[in-house]
Amino acid sequence: MFNDFEDLRDNCPSEIVASIAIDLLHDDPKKLAKIWPATQDGEFRMYLTGEVGGFWEEAVRARGKGAIPEDAFAVEIEVDSFHDPEMGFSLYLDLHAYCGTEEIGETCWNTFDDEALEQDFMKAAKAKVLELLAERTDTTGLHCEVEVTEVEEES
Repeated sequence: MFNDFEDLRDNCPSEIVASIAIDLLHDDPKKLAKIWPATQDGEFRMYLTGEVGGFWEEAVRARGKGAIPEDAFAVEIEVDSFHDPEMGFSLYLDLHAYCGTEEIGETCWNTFDDEALEQDFMKAAKAKVLELLAERTDTTGLHCEVEVTEVEEES
């Protein structure tokens, strides 16, 4: 169907993008400022995007009930971050789902639009973010909020 990832990304008939916000919260702004640099670690970001991408790719493939060819669906995640003592400390993930057919795109859309699955994702992502950060720094008192802020089809 497609030769490789780049071929799928560049030529897919359907691309669904889910925007995800991860807000880090702590009662002590100084402790939060000390934790924040761990989010810039390349290994942290690699594991985080692997976990997030894996969750959604597995969910889409499960909903497709084995009908999604391996070379007709792929996920890529872009990470951005923002921190300001008054505005907050946040990571932003744009999950791009490249769908090799319109039908796969519809399956992907329905998966990303599933409220119960979104709740499962947010719960799992909160725990995973805290776990990954705890491997790099003292996270005592840290908690986070995860939200899928928008799902849209790219044209």
